[in-house]
Amino acid sequence: MKKAILIAVCLAFMFSVSGAQEKKEKELEYKLTSEKLDQQGKDLDVQIAALSKKMGDIIKKYDMLKASGVRVLPYQTNYILGPDYIEIEKHSFIKEEIYERDITGLETRKIKIYANGQNVTRIESEIYERNYWSSIWNIVRIVDPSPMTEGTDDVTFTHIMNGKEFVENKRLGDIKNTTAFPIRNDIKREFLIPHLSYFMNSLLFIAEAYYKGLKDAEASMNDFLKKSKNY
Repeated sequence: MKKAILIAVCLAFMFSVSGAQEKKEKELEYKLTSEKLDQQGKDLDVQIAALSKKMGDIIKKYDMLKASGVRVLPYQTNYILGPDYIEIEKHSFIKEEIYERDITGLETRKIKIYANGQNVTRIESEIYERNYWSSIWNIVRIVDPSPMTEGTDDVTFTHIMNGKEFVENKRLGDIKNTTAFPIRNDIKREFLIPHLSYFMNSLLFIAEAYYKGLKDAEASMNDFLKKSKNY
């Protein structure tokens, strides 16, 4: 009888130790996974800040805050120059999926880049989509008040659908980023980086086309003056 009790106690102790060890291993695994998520987020922040810096470098190099009269633009793109900002909007029509004959909606992607001639000081973005058939429309507004810093916790999001706010000035740093739902990192990877990359490339295209146009105009004037030197 005593032997049976002793065996039972030993087994209970072994299971207890095994359970505690398993729990400890799971906690360690969760901690490591969370640290990995945090590091991924920081790496993505570095890429986001680098894209903002590149836009600032383009604006500075080509003196784009003084570039009035921009005429050459990418397809379906609008360009507005303000006293301290550049606004670029890309619009496209949504077509019927199968035959692509009927236009069923409109999409616009807009970025407003505030700059002081040296650096980008603020970036405002707006993503808009409207379905003509269902009359459903969505707007998400994004504001980055410090785009040159390697941190995106202060970026805010506002989501409006058919006039109703679902998300209001939600800080990116407050958005869920767990192992099960890494939404914050997904937003950085799947939206912010592609969004900024697209408009950085658009800005570079516009700047180079504008600069080339100036050079061509100056070269044309120079050729004309050369031909007129014979009096």
